[in-house]
Amino acid sequence: MQVTFRGKAFSYEDVERAMERFDRESRDNFRYWKRYSVRHNEKDYPPKELLRLLVGDIGKLSGGEPSYRYFRDLGFQIGEIGEVPTPSPIEEAIDTSLSLEADLEEALAANLSQLEKGFRLYEEQSGVGRQFDAKSAGRLDLLAVDVEQNLVVVELKAGLADRQVCGQIQAYMGWVKANLAGPRAVRGIIVAHEFTERAKLAATVVPGLTLKKYRANFVFADA
Repeated sequence: MQVTFRGKAFSYEDVERAMERFDRESRDNFRYWKRYSVRHNEKDYPPKELLRLLVGDIGKLSGGEPSYRYFRDLGFQIGEIGEVPTPSPIEEAIDTSLSLEADLEEALAANLSQLEKGFRLYEEQSGVGRQFDAKSAGRLDLLAVDVEQNLVVVELKAGLADRQVCGQIQAYMGWVKANLAGPRAVRGIIVAHEFTERAKLAATVVPGLTLKKYRANFVFADA
């Protein structure tokens, strides 16, 4: 049996090999333990770190069920760790930011037309436009197609976005133009909660780049 994570398949035996590598290379110095782990042979393993060892870049994957369901599907036990080191404020902030971006990505991928009417997720032979692998440029959050069949790179930032994100999305747009677009135009959209003045100024000199703000609506459900 195999499971697939963002286009890459792995088996029970592949996970065991990743565990052996973690024991050999990372266990003594690993500091990013969370509450739950993958249990095997009376040892705990961090789910997201195992995924990185198995498939490489995992992008903005939040913790909890999104990271450990693949191991449960293969038959591994998910357990609560006895003693978990308290994460630093910086580690907490990074994890929260990644979780927010993952939630934002999930919401937009499910209904891209809320960002712009007629948007759909890119789906062609080279891949699907979510966490799209742009090789040397990096991994795109979302790659969309507009009503005129042009390609749109969508970069997501939880919280405040500064000018660096403009350079980041330019690299993505350049790669898409060189490798995917053909005769189609390429434009970009940065989605963030807020933008610095430097980001707004930087965006004005990038042709085809738009800035959009998001507002979060909280939905509550029983645990």
